[in-house]
Amino acid sequence: LDSSGVRTAQDSRRLIAIMTAGPTGNPYAAHRHADVLNESPADDDSKLRLVEEIKNRAKGAFAQKDMPSAELLYGKVISLLETIPGKSEPAPYSNRAMVRLNLNKVEEALQDANKCIEVDPKFVKAYHRKAQALIRLSEWDDAIAAAEEGAKLEPGNNSFQELIDKAKQDKEKDAEDKAKLKRDAQDVRVELHNASTARAPPPKKEKKDGEEEEDLSMRGYKTRADGKKTSYFHTDISEEAKKLIEEQGFGKPKKLDGPVQEVAEAKGGGSQWNQAGTYEEKGMLKWVTDGLKGALVGMSFNLPNGTGGAISVVGVDGIKGDASISISRGKRRHLLDVGFEVEFEGKVGDSSGKGKLVFTEVTTDDEPEVKMEVNGDAPPALREVFNAFVKPAGQGLQPQVMTAVKKLVEEYKSK
Repeated sequence: LDSSGVRTAQDSRRLIAIMTAGPTGNPYAAHRHADVLNESPADDDSKLRLVEEIKNRAKGAFAQKDMPSAELLYGKVISLLETIPGKSEPAPYSNRAMVRLNLNKVEEALQDANKCIEVDPKFVKAYHRKAQALIRLSEWDDAIAAAEEGAKLEPGNNSFQELIDKAKQDKEKDAEDKAKLKRDAQDVRVELHNASTARAPPPKKEKKDGEEEEDLSMRGYKTRADGKKTSYFHTDISEEAKKLIEEQGFGKPKKLDGPVQEVAEAKGGGSQWNQAGTYEEKGMLKWVTDGLKGALVGMSFNLPNGTGGAISVVGVDGIKGDASISISRGKRRHLLDVGFEVEFEGKVGDSSGKGKLVFTEVTTDDEPEVKMEVNGDAPPALREVFNAFVKPAGQGLQPQVMTAVKKLVEEYKSK
C-alpha cells in the first residue's frame, strides 16, 4: 500500500504471483527483493557488485525489522561469495546469526557464528552471537567460554562480561530449580511412606500346637453365653427388653434437622476434606487441554495488502506432558511441562494449505520452544506465505498464538 492506503500496481503484481505460482514456479516470484534474489551473474566482478547491492538491502530490511527478508538477503550474499575463490567474508555469517536470533532460530544462529569464527577467528562479534545462542540453548559453560574468548580479543567490551554474568546466574537458577524439584519429590515420598506405614495393622501372633489360647479377660474382654468374645462393658439385651424398645420406636432411622455449618477454608487452598493441609495433588492436564483449545481454535490472522486471505488455527492436538498442582504443608506448587501442536490452515484465493506450530517444553518459567512444519501437499505459494506470516516470532500468526499460550500459563499459575 502507498502512503494513502491505496494498493499499488507493484503490490497487485506481487499478490497475483502468489496466487498463480505453481509447483515449478520461482520461489521468489512474489518477494519484494526478487530482482536480486533471482540474479545469477556469470563473472566475478558482476557477482561482487551484486553482493554490495544485496548487503545494503539486507541492512535496510534489518532496520525495518523485516527479519525474514534480511535472512534471505544475507543468505544470498553468502552463496555468491562462496562461488568466488578467496572472497569468503565473516561479516555476512555474523549478521545472519544476529537475524536468526531475532527469528528464534537459535541452533541455525549458532552454526552461523561458528562458521564466522572458522572464516576469521579474530572476528569479535561472532563470539558475542555464539555466547547468546549458547545461553538460549542452556549450554552455560560453553557460553561462558565463548564470551571469555571474545573478551580476550576486545578487553574493553563490557557486553562480554554481561553475558558471562547472565550465564552464571542462569546456571545457578537452573541448579536451584532442579534441587527444588528433587526436594519436592523427596517430600512426596516421605508423605506417602508415612501415610502407608501409619495404617499398617500389628502382626498377628500365630498360635502354636499345644499352646493354650491367650486369656483376654484381663484386657477388657469377656465371653458371652453363646461362647463369643465381646467387650467387658457390653450388656446382653433380653428378648423382653428388645420387644419394649421396638414398641417405643427406638433404634429406627430418624431424620435429624440442624443448622448447616460453614466449613472453614482448608490450609494452603486444599480440598475441604484436607483441612490439615497435608500432601494433596490435583491433575490439571484436562484443564490445560480445554484451555488451549478454547483460546486458540478459531484464532485468525488476516494477510495484508487486501488479498482477503487469512491463516487460521483449526485445531490443537498431541497434548502431552505433566500438569498438576500439589499442596504440601500449606504451600502450593504448580508443575507444568507440556508439549502440543497448533494446526493452522492458510487460504489465499483458490489456494489453500495446512501446517502446524509444534510447541515443546511449555513450563511456568521458561520461554516455549516453537517450530513450524508445513504439510507436504501445501502449494509453494502458500509455503512462502507461511514462512513470512507464521514462522517468524515477531509478526503474523505465531505472536498471537504465543500471547494466548502465555496468558493461559499465567492463569494456571494463579490457580
